[in-house]
Amino acid sequence: MEPPVEDALPATALAEELAELVPRLYRLLRTALDEEPGSASLEQLRVMARIDEGLHNVSTLALVRQMRMSAVTAILDVLVARGWVIREPDPDDRRRTHVGLTDAGRAALARGRELTTRRMRSILAHAAGDPAEADRAVRSLAAAVSLFDAERVGRTAGSTQQP
Repeated sequence: MEPPVEDALPATALAEELAELVPRLYRLLRTALDEEPGSASLEQLRVMARIDEGLHNVSTLALVRQMRMSAVTAILDVLVARGWVIREPDPDDRRRTHVGLTDAGRAALARGRELTTRRMRSILAHAAGDPAEADRAVRSLAAAVSLFDAERVGRTAGSTQQP
């Protein structure tokens, strides 16, 4: 068992700190992509990543990304125009549109991940202390976000189902 961290922040202060930190990290990642002409935006990258994970319809993408359908559609319009995503009728439900990555889209996703990973490595290189401590913190936060998302998506999906 690990010893307690003596200078740990109370939960409220930690939440406030993260609320300030996350937008700064987002800006730094967005800037990493903006610095390379022709790369995907951070929002485009996040939508392509979800498509790559197997989410192929617009309503599911909107739900998981916590965005309006119109916002996801606008992102997809740009991705289609760039040749990174294709739209086609869903073979199981003609009311839905199936989206998928093209080979160029997979390459753009890989390049975007490379750029954002490089930026995060640069940021983490400035972390003080034990690298294992940073690893534990990131893994713990990732697990908490995943559990929160799964719970929220489950509640939302459950509330939209017909009785």
